[in-house]
Amino acid sequence: MTTDSVPAQSETFAVSLLLDAQASEKIRSLQKNFSKATGNDSLIKKNAPVHVTLGMFHVAEGQFLELKTLFSDFASALEKKLTLEFGDIDFFKEKVIFLSINKADKSSSAEKGSSFEILKSLNARLHETFLPHFEPGGNRNYIPENFFPHIALALKLTKDQFKKATDGFLVPAIPCAKVTYISLARCHPYEEIMKISLADSLNPEQRHKNMAAIHSTGGKLEVSLRSQLFKFGFRFRKNDKRLTGKPDIVFPHYKAVVFVNGCFWHAHGWKSDESLIRSPLLEEDVLYSLKCDKFRMPTTNPEFWLAKFTRNRKRDLRDIEKLLAEGWRVGVVWECSITGRLRKEKIRSVAEKISLWLEEGYSEIYREF
Repeated sequence: MTTDSVPAQSETFAVSLLLDAQASEKIRSLQKNFSKATGNDSLIKKNAPVHVTLGMFHVAEGQFLELKTLFSDFASALEKKLTLEFGDIDFFKEKVIFLSINKADKSSSAEKGSSFEILKSLNARLHETFLPHFEPGGNRNYIPENFFPHIALALKLTKDQFKKATDGFLVPAIPCAKVTYISLARCHPYEEIMKISLADSLNPEQRHKNMAAIHSTGGKLEVSLRSQLFKFGFRFRKNDKRLTGKPDIVFPHYKAVVFVNGCFWHAHGWKSDESLIRSPLLEEDVLYSLKCDKFRMPTTNPEFWLAKFTRNRKRDLRDIEKLLAEGWRVGVVWECSITGRLRKEKIRSVAEKISLWLEEGYSEIYREF
């Protein structure tokens, strides 16, 4: 992947495994010792917990909900009680010093294969889940064909700093470590977004709590669209609970509503058995959702996601059909039409289309943008 293929307004996020407190404390102490010996504190300044990075990804503006959903799905399917056996101190091109993960199978635990092989497998599974949706981030060392699991001890070393770090420096023994959490974090600057425990399997209540933390679309995109419509002179209500489906934008004067739908959560472009909007007010049945390249069916937990998207699709169609029957015109704005490059121009364009649709009082009673 070249730098040119990264979306203009994107951020880099990392998925990492976090270790138990005892092992983390020993490794953190080792990182501080290297920093003191070399005078290079670039790793310490990051203020990130001790971790093993499984993968890094570029996430475009408007994909944040999708990122958190896929991460939660991936984490819920992980094996619990992972244990890592550490190897030797090693380095990348005399610039990065790291603690390697053992390639030999010395573990007496129930996992099959060495710690190294287990992490390689997790890295491959993570990329299988994320790559249909996001560009790989960081550097090529994190893609499956090049992945080498490790824990960084010192970063961005000059030749002189590397020599100081390796001149007679004694390395204390590091015990094996239990993996306690899987983390999703923004890389620059470091900011933890979600952290899910791997100590025990999540019960239904915990999983529901995690999923509930993933808010519906709206946010900046919906606010930007409403702001543009307001500038055009339209007045509206927001998320009116009195109407079926609690539409995002309600125009009482025009007897019209608009939903702002995230492409992932509403399965934009997914052709299911239930994809037609049927109403005696329509001249003919209308196919719900235009073509979209943003939506991909997750490959992990396919039964869960098939059932989830089927329920979402049936609910969307039911709400639209009921609103039409109640005499409302219905519009649906899809996330992909107002995100990506030239986002401001796209939002203005969609707002102009909505304004024409509203003013043409006897035009289509159902419209997608």
